[in-house]
Amino acid sequence: MPELTRRNFLAASSALTLAGLIGGGAAFAQESRLRLSWWGNAERAERTNKIIDLFKAANAGVEIEGQTLPGGGDYWTWLATQTAGGNPPDVIQMDYRYIFEYAGRGVLLPLDDLLASTIDLSNWPEERIDVGRVDGKVYGISLGANTGAVILNLTAWEEAGIEPPTIGTTWEQFADLCTQFTSKTTRTGFFGTQDASGHETSFETYLRQRGKASYTADGSLGFDETDAKAWFDLWSEMRKAGACVPADVQALSQGNVDTSVVTVGKAATGIAQSNQLVSYQKANTDRLGVTSIPVIEGGQPGQYLKPSMYFSLSSQTKDPELAGKFLDFFINNPESMQILGVERGAPEAPETRQAILPSLDEASQEALTYLDNIASVIGALPPAPPQGAGEGTTVLMSVAEEVAFEAKSSEQGAADLVAGMAQAVARG
Repeated sequence: MPELTRRNFLAASSALTLAGLIGGGAAFAQESRLRLSWWGNAERAERTNKIIDLFKAANAGVEIEGQTLPGGGDYWTWLATQTAGGNPPDVIQMDYRYIFEYAGRGVLLPLDDLLASTIDLSNWPEERIDVGRVDGKVYGISLGANTGAVILNLTAWEEAGIEPPTIGTTWEQFADLCTQFTSKTTRTGFFGTQDASGHETSFETYLRQRGKASYTADGSLGFDETDAKAWFDLWSEMRKAGACVPADVQALSQGNVDTSVVTVGKAATGIAQSNQLVSYQKANTDRLGVTSIPVIEGGQPGQYLKPSMYFSLSSQTKDPELAGKFLDFFINNPESMQILGVERGAPEAPETRQAILPSLDEASQEALTYLDNIASVIGALPPAPPQGAGEGTTVLMSVAEEVAFEAKSSEQGAADLVAGMAQAVARG
C-alpha cells in the first residue's frame, strides 16, 4: 500500500472532507470518455496502458485518459484534491485502508447493479467479492490477493554462504541470520535486512502474532506500550548487531520498490507485499525470491490475505455502464489476464490463476506459489482500519525513525506511538 507523509495525509483529509460537503461534479466533455487513476511504478503503468489500448481498440469512439502517480502519499493527496474539485477519475484504484472512508463519504459508486449486469464475477469465490463490501454494498473489485512477504536477494545470500530465512523462521532466528550475513558478505556497505521498525505491515503482523492487533473492530487501538516497546527493542538490537541497515540508510527509502534498500543495493532482505516480487525482480539484476514474514515461536498466525488494491467507480461518473464495462474487460478479457499476470496480486478467480500460470515469468510463478505455501502463517482478515489509520501509519514511521536515530528510547517511542496513533484515529 502507498505510504503517507503527515503533511500529505492532512492535506488529503482536508480535501476529502471538503469533497463530502460540496457534492456535485463537472460534466465530462463526452460520455464516451473515461479517466482512470492508479498508483505504481513504470511497469504497472506499462501493463495498465496496454489494457487501455486493447479496450479502446475493441470499443471504437471510447477515449480513456490514464493518470498514474508513484506509490506514496502524493496519490491520496491528488485523489482527494480531484474529488474536492468535483473532477474525480471515473475509475479509481482504491486501497483496503481507504475504501471504507471514501465509500462512507459518498465518493464511490455502489457496484451491485453493475455486478448483476455488466461486471461478471460469477467464477469468483463469494468471500473474495465480500472483501469489497462496505455496509452491505460492493464498492470495490479486488484486483488481486496478496499478503506480506520477505523479499530475498538470493544471489547475495548464496554469495555469503548462508541459507536465507524460510517459512516459519522466528524473529530471533531472522535476526541471527541477518547478523551472520552482514559479517560474511563481501559487498561493501551491505546488510542483512532493511530496518522494518516503521513498516506498517511488519508491525501489524508482529502484533497479530502476539494475539493483538493494530486496531479493534470498534476502531480503537488493539495494542499497548508493552507491545510497541518489544517491537522497537527487537529492531534496536538488530541495529546494534549490524543485522539491519543503519538509520541514515533506511531514512532514504520512500516506501516504494525503486528506493527500497534491496533495490539500491544496501540490504539482502526487505519486507513488502507478495505481489511486489514481480516489480522487485524487474528492478534488480540479482535473482530474488520470497518467503513469509518471521514468526513468534508458539505465537498466532500473523499474516492474512488482503485485497492488494481495488478498482472502484466514482459516484460522479457520467457513464457508469462504460466504466463497468472497462472493469469487466480489465479482469476478464483473456489478453488482459495475460498482461496483468500477478503484478497487482494473485487473481481472485481460481480459473484465471490457472489460465495465466503457464505463461508467467519465474518471479510471477513464485509469487503465486508463495501464496499456496503459507497456510500455516495465515489468519483471518482483520476489521477494516478506522478513519485516521492513514495518519497512524505516518506516526509509526516517524516514531520508529526517532528511535532508530536514538533520539528516543524504545520506552519513550512506545509511549509516543500509542498516544500518537490513538489521537490519529480519534480525529478520524
